[in-house]
Amino acid sequence: MKAARQIVFGIFLATLLISNISAQNPSELANIQGRVTRLGTDDGFSGVQITLEGGVNPQAMQSVLNSAAGVGIVVTPPQGATAAELTQLLSEAAAARGLPVGPPAIQNLVNNGIGTQNWPSVMTDSNGRFSFPGVRPGRYTVRSTRDGYFGKPVAGVYPQTASAGIVVAAGETREVSLAMVQGAIIAGRVFEETGAVVSNMTVQAYSVGYQNGFSLLQTAVTKTTDDRGEYRLFWLPPGDYYVGATTRTAQPLVGGQPGARTFYPNVTRLNDARPITIRGGEDFRGMDIALRPAALFKISGQITSSVAAPPNENGSPLVMAFLHLADRDLQTPNDNTAANQSGRLSLTPNTGAFEITNVPPGSYELLGRVADPSVGTGLGAFSWGRLLVDVEDRDIRGVSIAISPSPALKGIVRVVGGASLPPNLRIALNPMGGSSRVALYQLVATRGTPVAADGTFSVASVPPGQFRVMALPGLPPTFYIADVRQGSMSVFDSGIVIGSREPDTIEILISPGAGTVEGVVEDGPARTTPGAVVALIPEARRIENRALFASTTADASGRFSFRGVVPGDYQVYAWESIPPNAYQSVSFLKRYEGRGRSVRVPQSGAVSVEVSVAK
Repeated sequence: MKAARQIVFGIFLATLLISNISAQNPSELANIQGRVTRLGTDDGFSGVQITLEGGVNPQAMQSVLNSAAGVGIVVTPPQGATAAELTQLLSEAAAARGLPVGPPAIQNLVNNGIGTQNWPSVMTDSNGRFSFPGVRPGRYTVRSTRDGYFGKPVAGVYPQTASAGIVVAAGETREVSLAMVQGAIIAGRVFEETGAVVSNMTVQAYSVGYQNGFSLLQTAVTKTTDDRGEYRLFWLPPGDYYVGATTRTAQPLVGGQPGARTFYPNVTRLNDARPITIRGGEDFRGMDIALRPAALFKISGQITSSVAAPPNENGSPLVMAFLHLADRDLQTPNDNTAANQSGRLSLTPNTGAFEITNVPPGSYELLGRVADPSVGTGLGAFSWGRLLVDVEDRDIRGVSIAISPSPALKGIVRVVGGASLPPNLRIALNPMGGSSRVALYQLVATRGTPVAADGTFSVASVPPGQFRVMALPGLPPTFYIADVRQGSMSVFDSGIVIGSREPDTIEILISPGAGTVEGVVEDGPARTTPGAVVALIPEARRIENRALFASTTADASGRFSFRGVVPGDYQVYAWESIPPNAYQSVSFLKRYEGRGRSVRVPQSGAVSVEVSVAK
């Protein structure tokens, strides 16, 4: 009986294969062709490798599904499933039913029924053109690749390939347009002050990223100088870059920066450095760096903790403290290494000495933390101490950081005008200043403390620092935060200061009547810009209040909408592509000053605006 079933099923497979093979005639095939140009121009780009991926015909897939269902193999593949995914689903379904067919037979069925195609790569001609004739109808990805070249930016990042997804029908000739940009080279030598070249010196190109309103350095390329002191940083996509050479220093007692850096052109402060702007294809040679002695200092002192420590395996308490040195200047980029851990030390029994070396002049938040079981478990279970430190022209000695259990922030939410309080509200706090650079501080923003039915709330274990009520998750889109008050003062824009003692209660006022801003993004008089990043930026006097910022992405027709907008004055900006969170940075916005559209959002009002892409 089993042998008979296998024979019957084999006949079915063979019949299906023959029917699919015979059905493939030239009139049902399609053509894919196109052109690769240099980004921002109409110049054809020769010598680019083009690959074709995919080729799943929806009608052919449905035919295979129907045929398989006829012999008891029923599956429902997800939309856009590949041939490999369909093969796996059919094999699992056949095995689950005990049908006499294995994966190889299913693989042949799918390959011949759907027609997966592995086309050989082609190269663009002198005019940038390419073609794939005689392809089956279906979904494809056309991808272009060339060493040292990049596709159009996505979220401010240039991918190493350019690609386009298409659907091609039987008998159709589909045209595809791709654009690429050539990477650049930055090269030079590194010298001592004496003029001697320096070999094995680390040289890095840094780009600038953005997070929570501050900017930070991101290493793009790292190389070392050769025996002639020469470095060569290649294949850098368009953007602004700082180039710096780093001198390694002795390891500090507890923590510190990686070493002194000299930035092009021969300066030790990033504020004085000159960014190198790449637009595509440049060969910047002679970017020499003469090392300069940097003014670096030490911060030393002690940490004292009053947090009860759990006993270790020997029965005695053991406390490990961690240090963070966070730059309070949020507009000057740094690598944020010290902010996320400058060092650690053991407290014996509750006090320990520390020394942080290689600290450049600046204004800092010096933070210490210890594990605190009373806060809870996980990454956020710490109590903190905080000290503001200004480093000018000398070492800072004898400072003291006192860590104590973190207090709660209590308050109440009220509705302006006495309307009913919306249900299911939660409180979200966000750190301000230098501590916003510390990743563990950001966990406060994710807690989402619930608001009781009578409007009261208590945010437990808030670390010392300055915080802002960032949002009220659960707030209906017709409502907005009108103000946050502490006593007789508004602290919505300025923030709430948290110390070692429980702070005064706060009052969050919410109001119905939020506004709406909608519009369309244009790039020239006749073209909209789908996928553009659109940002709503508050007026200058409230620019530090991140709760008033908003961003969205334009739809396929270039349209966008903001709801739940606090009434007031704003600027609307649009970009084709920017790094994530860049719109929250004041230093980033200064580059585009005057290129936004001003809008005034009235109470319960709607504003329509047309905005051009900022370039």
